[in-house]
Amino acid sequence: MRKADTNKPAATMYPKSRRTVAESKSVLKQSKNKKLSKDKLPVIKKGRFKGYVIYTLTLEERATCPRYCYHWDDCYGNNMMFGHRIEHGAKLEAALQKEVAELCGLYRGVIIRLHVLGDFYSEKYVMLWGHLLAKFENLAIWGFTGHSTLSDIGKAIFWVNKRFGERFAVRFSNAPEYQFSANSADLFKPVKNQSVICPEQTGQTESCATCTICWAAKDVQVLFQTH
Repeated sequence: MRKADTNKPAATMYPKSRRTVAESKSVLKQSKNKKLSKDKLPVIKKGRFKGYVIYTLTLEERATCPRYCYHWDDCYGNNMMFGHRIEHGAKLEAALQKEVAELCGLYRGVIIRLHVLGDFYSEKYVMLWGHLLAKFENLAIWGFTGHSTLSDIGKAIFWVNKRFGERFAVRFSNAPEYQFSANSADLFKPVKNQSVICPEQTGQTESCATCTICWAAKDVQVLFQTH
């Protein structure tokens, strides 16, 4: 932990942005974020998941995150006043099973960005994604986690990643001892043949859809500049 305020409540700064599953038309949202894709229909442009449609899931920051997260205090959710945070728990998990089945039946492939805000909140929730990946071969996931590789949730994430490889590309944040990690450019500098600053942030590629390094480059650490 950098200088995180350990007394800061485990909740979003914007309680009115919380949404129950019942209040949401869907919990998975087709990406409108230009950093992920600039296309009207956001699809991956190259590699194994070329043509997969990008969806996102947004949970409540801090309420679902480990308190030791490096960005506990300055989470970029602090600047997302209008982002809808979906409640986590059993109702979310039931909705995810239904929506993933529908989307994987509709499209050639679906890739989900976990999580725009929030994190994996239980081992059971991690294993739900493992179950969905086993059930739907045209499903893929990418994202990041603040959990330690040594925590119970971290071990569950590691296991699902080991089983499904690129299809569950969840990088551990600020874990430089782990090759498949995503680290802060505030703390680490790029090392030739070992790590690279996010190409979208440096303008070397248009978006995540045209990059794919986060899931395709297993032996490269990705460094992110603070939002």
